[in-house]
Amino acid sequence: MDVQIDELIEDITVDAYGAYEQLSSFVQAFEDTARFPFDCRVIGVEAEVIEVVFEGDDRRGLIAVCRRAGERHTVSLLDVYPAGPLSVETSNLIEAYRRWSGAEPIALTSPALGRWVYQPSGLVDLDFDVGPPLELIPTGDWDPGREDWREEGAPIPALWRQVIAAGVRPSFEMEQVLPGIDPDDWDTDPIVEAADLHRVGRDRDSIAILDELLALDRRCVDAWAHLGLIAFDTSGPGAALEFYRSGVGIAELALPDGFDGVLPRGLIDNRPFLRCLHGLALCAWRQRRWDDAESIFTGLVWLDPTGSMNALACLESVRAHHRWQRT
Repeated sequence: MDVQIDELIEDITVDAYGAYEQLSSFVQAFEDTARFPFDCRVIGVEAEVIEVVFEGDDRRGLIAVCRRAGERHTVSLLDVYPAGPLSVETSNLIEAYRRWSGAEPIALTSPALGRWVYQPSGLVDLDFDVGPPLELIPTGDWDPGREDWREEGAPIPALWRQVIAAGVRPSFEMEQVLPGIDPDDWDTDPIVEAADLHRVGRDRDSIAILDELLALDRRCVDAWAHLGLIAFDTSGPGAALEFYRSGVGIAELALPDGFDGVLPRGLIDNRPFLRCLHGLALCAWRQRRWDDAESIFTGLVWLDPTGSMNALACLESVRAHHRWQRT
């Protein structure tokens, strides 16, 4: 797909010199091959794009002419997010223009559902009995309008703009299992003890604690997450994958088909699943499985939007095919 978009950009701009001529060429390409109208969202508002134009301002770039409730409006094409069926030619042109502009790609929502839904990683094949799925506890609605999205003077990343445009979504907290531990006894948290032992290099002792937890209940997702971290730090992504996949697979059993909710890390019992997903994405990145890494990091941003700065930074490097480096 990346090669196809790069070739399309080259075809559009090959005889055009400078931003003005290249923007004019993009407009001609939209006139020649795009299909209008198509449904869209702009800052969470539904509309339809009826035309793409260039008004001569290089800084503003291409303009989408939108229609809503019988009225016409113009917005930057970079602020438009398709919200329904889209021809391949139109989709490719939008992605090509975004790449040419230096904007992040659009993860187009499902035409059938018109919304983002969680896609299982496809990398998980549990080969042991798990027991009953973890409980998924509703915690009310998550409203992007109540979140603080912007550092002072910094632009809002494109993927965050998509999340904002998707509007209010349900929020949940996933059950966390710590077998053999009184939930009210925070002074004896074995996960914290195992993490502290790993930090000082006592990995055998750390692994013993985590293995004991899993022997009591394999649904202890945080034990899988920390075993994955130890393996990643000491033996690399190949060894870590087994643990991260197990943790992700167990947590995914709690998610219903078509899950489109939010699992904020501010609700601490969501953190084990988010840690395992992040570890799985790091393994894919380190192994240069770019598409897998991009898909998982993108899903993390949707699952935990305002806790996703690290995932966004990783996603930017993955999309640029930068090699993973320890920081």
